[in-house]
Amino acid sequence: MESQMTNKDAFETFDGELLHPSLDFKDGILVLGFRYRSKSQEEKEIFVVVYESNIQFIDAESFKAKDKKYFFEKRKRKLARLEEKWSVSALQQFLEDYGKLKKFGSSGQAIFQIILDLTKKYIQLDKDIDYHLLSAWIIGTYFFPLFYAYPFLHIKAPKGSGKSQCLNLLTQLCFNAIKARPSLPALGDTVDSLRGTYLIDQADSLERKGNEELLDVLADSYKKSGGKRRVMNMDKKSGREILEIETYCPKAFASIRELPEDLRDRCLAVPLIRSQKNFPDPDENNENWREIRGKIYTFLMTNYDVIRNSYFVKKIGYHSSKEILGRSLELWLPFEIILDCCGMQEKVTEAKKHFLSQYEFSEYEPSELEEEVIKVILDKLQDQIEIVLSPKEIAESMNGEIFLNIDTPKQKSAKVGWAIKKFNLASEKMTRSKGGVRHLFQKIKVDAIYKSYCKNEEEYTPLAPEPINTENPEQIT
Repeated sequence: MESQMTNKDAFETFDGELLHPSLDFKDGILVLGFRYRSKSQEEKEIFVVVYESNIQFIDAESFKAKDKKYFFEKRKRKLARLEEKWSVSALQQFLEDYGKLKKFGSSGQAIFQIILDLTKKYIQLDKDIDYHLLSAWIIGTYFFPLFYAYPFLHIKAPKGSGKSQCLNLLTQLCFNAIKARPSLPALGDTVDSLRGTYLIDQADSLERKGNEELLDVLADSYKKSGGKRRVMNMDKKSGREILEIETYCPKAFASIRELPEDLRDRCLAVPLIRSQKNFPDPDENNENWREIRGKIYTFLMTNYDVIRNSYFVKKIGYHSSKEILGRSLELWLPFEIILDCCGMQEKVTEAKKHFLSQYEFSEYEPSELEEEVIKVILDKLQDQIEIVLSPKEIAESMNGEIFLNIDTPKQKSAKVGWAIKKFNLASEKMTRSKGGVRHLFQKIKVDAIYKSYCKNEEEYTPLAPEPINTENPEQIT
């Protein structure tokens, strides 16, 4: 006879909190994890846990703080090697000095100046403010989980302009940085295991056929809500396998050509200049990189709460002032927070102006066909709240000169369908009819997309009656 569980015993629940073992911030707690060699053939893991001005080393699977139990979600993740990133003795010394450093502060201005000087030593950029933005981006890679979104970096330049040199410098300075060609396994190893900075060389290959899934994952991975993704990986040894990987992390792309449009408007472009100067290689012979990274680790562990609080306050301020909105704000804020907290307040205004001009240049502009699709949908909506249309109906209402002369009705519908998908114009996919696939379009959504992509606020002239009052919920349903 089968036993029956009571309602009280029906579910066994987990009441702890999971933390990423490489780097995590939760409930005001910072966790930073390493592995180190304890014996010739043995490695151990050590976790630095900081909260409420206290610091401790933990080598167990969990710890208790604030009356709550926290567990390191290790799975098969392999942590960064402490001897390569910093050193055991330097970490032990930091533990002894932590109280003094926390009391008197670890100078953000000093570490920023070090990084700034190194960028000028090893690469040639167009303007001085580019060095400040790059330095802020480098330091920000150690704090990125605190931010809702983190901008990509695009190193675009012809051959021989120093792209590899720049990537090598970032490898030395950024948090758990790994340089690799774009692939799902590399993304999993760098991001999911290390929460590291993913440096993508030869990013021109992203537009090759077969990279559609990787490109889709990357495009969504500039923000936290990109979250964990289940992806199919094709491996020669194990065949097809499903991987669940974290995707949000700092990423830098090096390429000769422009990036695919879905990545371009998430990037800060770094304009490298081919210099007549012979720059030294950023290798182990020229700098004590472990000591430099140690200074950034020190700044991280003594100032993460300052960065977190500053980010929260600045975000509220921008939402109130509406000076910058949407993705522009998401991508700019990490730069401003790092510059501000590293004593570079006098550079914030110039950096913001430069970033926004750069970002606006990189933002995607719809093609003539794509804009026509949006306009036709708005024209058909008129004073309706929503409407159901098929790509075929939309194509038949468009200016025929938009299409190629050789396009068949089926090809025209396919192009319209692609535009609908690309701009996420439809609110819902409906059942098929004799006319093919149908979509539900809501005026408030299509109108917002039109304003965002087709015209700026000053130029906007509604194609239909004035937008629906969003404060009246009866009009939205």
